This record gives sequence, structure tokens and C-alpha cells, in this order.
Amino acid sequence: MILLQRKRMLLILGAIFLSIFSFLFGSNYMYKTVETVSLPVSGKTVILDAGHGRRR
Repeated sequence: MILLQRKRMLLILGAIFLSIFSFLFGSNYMYKTVETVSLPVSGKTVILDAGHGRRR
């Protein structure tokens, strides 16, 4: 019974380690950011209006 629990724990820890390893080293090649626009935004005001489509 103890041997079965040890195998189960090793299997769970191995799966966790494998998923963390693949996430850390596999995601660097899939997503790369590219800067598209670099405009100066100092001194400008952005106003957001929810709207909701009703007139008052």
C-alpha cells in the first residue's frame, strides 16, 4: 500500500513539473510582441463614455 502511494505521488509531482517546465520554456517561442505605434501622449485627455444607447 505504501508503494502504491509513493508511485502516485511521484506521478503527480512529475506531471506538475512537466507542465511547469513546458509552460516556461514553450511559451517564449509562440508569442512575440511588436510595437506598432509610439506617439507622444503627454498633455492629452482621454474621455470614455459608456453610452448604453439611451437618450435622456
